[in-house]
Amino acid sequence: MTKENDHTVHAISLRVVKYGETSLIAACYTQQYGLQSYMLKGILSNTRKKKISKSLFEPLTLLELQASKNSENRLGYIKEAKRAQAFHSIPFDITKKALVFFMAEVLHQVVREDQEPHPALFQFIKERILWLDHQNELGLFHIKMMLDLTRFIGFSPNLNLPEAPYFDLESGCMTPDKPLGLFLEDPLKSFWIQLLGTDFDRVDEIQLSRQFKNSLLKSVISYYELHLQQFKAPKSTEVLNEIFKTL
Repeated sequence: MTKENDHTVHAISLRVVKYGETSLIAACYTQQYGLQSYMLKGILSNTRKKKISKSLFEPLTLLELQASKNSENRLGYIKEAKRAQAFHSIPFDITKKALVFFMAEVLHQVVREDQEPHPALFQFIKERILWLDHQNELGLFHIKMMLDLTRFIGFSPNLNLPEAPYFDLESGCMTPDKPLGLFLEDPLKSFWIQLLGTDFDRVDEIQLSRQFKNSLLKSVISYYELHLQQFKAPKSTEVLNEIFKTL
């Protein structure tokens, strides 16, 4: 039986950090409240009978929680937790797991900047996770998702003047004049335009060499660093690049 102020919260697990010897703090992006942090007290204990499993909080797991809204700058507590939808392939595919860890790092930094609820963003993330779970061609998933994500967070690239020779990463606009700061030119500029104009379901039709994939990812990370004050390149970027060397 739940407390009066506990109710169903739709959530996406982003990360956990250890707290003390037996507890974790879980950061989740919720449909109702935006970013929320929950204390999972004693979840690592071997002696205590646990109602909630640590495995539920693997990156980007889709969850249903029985919890109340956290007070500002306070940790919340979860009464009950279960998977909203079970994954078919992500837990068993090393490449997909690497993509999930990478995108969880990206998303945590993004939603940390604006902690207000954003149901459309929640739905976008959920749909993309489920798409990944059922997809086989993965080479541009993370790059396409990061580019599409900019629509929800206020710095979607302005692709007016698509024939202009430069894309200014700092202004986010195409320009005929060579920028003083970071910029893209062909072929990377054209790859950005192509990816932004391609539906997610057809992104596997874009075939690029590993070198161009790495360059694209680096340029998108630079774009985020320029437009989100506290954004840093995810620590899992190098691991992801190593895995994609074999694909």
